[in-house]
Amino acid sequence: MTEPLLNRASYDDLVDSIGDDGARTVLGLFIDESATYLATIAAAVAQPADAALRDKARRAAHSFKSGAGQIGAAAIAVAAAAVEAAAPAGGDAFMQSAETLRACTAETIAVLRPLLAP
Repeated sequence: MTEPLLNRASYDDLVDSIGDDGARTVLGLFIDESATYLATIAAAVAQPADAALRDKARRAAHSFKSGAGQIGAAAIAVAAAAVEAAAPAGGDAFMQSAETLRACTAETIAVLRPLLAP
């Protein structure tokens, strides 16, 4: 992945806009919500023939991409965009992009967690 896990300039802009406490709150919410987004996507991967589940995965990936962009989680934003694009058709590209997003999210959360400390 060529994008950084955390674009520090974007994160610093967030802190400048809403303060340290606000940024920690937003990060905590993002980390919590990431599990829900990933679960929605995983459900679609587990039943790839279900178009309705793939559409839910597409919408979850879109929301995940937006949230990631707001906090500077650049690699997640790129990986979520790939899931969003691949979900309608399903297939190998969808499954591979979902796995990339899962792994990227785990790596990014490891970088974000220390920022939660006051």
